[in-house]
Amino acid sequence: REQFGIIGLGACGSNIANLFEAKSYTTVYVNTSKEDLESIKGVHKIHISGAEGAAKDRRRVLQLATETFPDIIAKIESIIPQKYILVLFSSSGGTGSGLSTPILRYLSQIGKVCIPVAILPDEKVESAKACENAYNACAELMSIQGLGATFLLDNANEDKFIINQKFVNEFDAFLNLKNSSVYGNIDMAERKQVLSCPGTTVIGKLSKSKSTTSDIMHSLHNGIYAKIESKIAYYLAISTSNRSLDTTSIAKEFVGVYDVFSGVSEATTVTVVAGLQWPMKRIEKFKNKFEETVQNINNTINHQTSIMQPLQGLSFMERQTIQPTTPVNPRDILLGLLNN
Repeated sequence: REQFGIIGLGACGSNIANLFEAKSYTTVYVNTSKEDLESIKGVHKIHISGAEGAAKDRRRVLQLATETFPDIIAKIESIIPQKYILVLFSSSGGTGSGLSTPILRYLSQIGKVCIPVAILPDEKVESAKACENAYNACAELMSIQGLGATFLLDNANEDKFIINQKFVNEFDAFLNLKNSSVYGNIDMAERKQVLSCPGTTVIGKLSKSKSTTSDIMHSLHNGIYAKIESKIAYYLAISTSNRSLDTTSIAKEFVGVYDVFSGVSEATTVTVVAGLQWPMKRIEKFKNKFEETVQNINNTINHQTSIMQPLQGLSFMERQTIQPTTPVNPRDILLGLLNN
């Protein structure tokens, strides 16, 4: 835990970061809303000067942070000296969605291993604005060079508070594996290697009684993350409580696996697949929701315009334009009224 720092951006990111701080991770919270910061029982908090919230406006957040961004970065660096940093944020909001890109770009450029944790909205219940933000945030994330593993938590899969807690437990379980066995171990260097791998990543965590190949695959495909859309992967890490498990059977479920790290643990099975391709079909749904909403709005406006045709009045009721003999001075009209 002491080798990984946590940055919570916005209300959503801060809520998850607070769960990490409860597990003794070094944590900092950044927000445009004082009210949201005050609701968090954390030690290190940074408020964007002059901001009163973001109202889901990513551009507004950037404008608010322009002058103070160097100070924000300096504060983050003073609190989190670790090389490995999780950056937690909602892709659909304003503060986290807006600040994530510049913070990730800067930290990556100075040699930090940044691990983005982006929360995706449920487009069936979230607004078109939220979907627009999510799509743009994902597009920006994909363009950033030098990122480590990216986790996409999908609020369409389960209750968001349950998702938050599950992710913290799963990530912490992998980072702090209880494996010390003659049958094999996944050491910290191997765990860091997996978490440094670009692309998206998923984790599956199971009890000892549910550690078959089918159980593991079900946990990977039906967890809290955006659904795996491609079998192409780079790293596979499996720490299992089932010593008879054939890890090659898991590796065969994916294509192009460069390396497999395996170990034996006592009570749980933790599986990590890293270097997955981005779930473009899932992300495309945000674009579709946004475009459908905009089209509906435009259709409504055009319909209202077309049915409101001007009426033809009677000619003798038409207003007659007065032709002044001398230029009219607005001030003279006002003074005339005051003098009467």
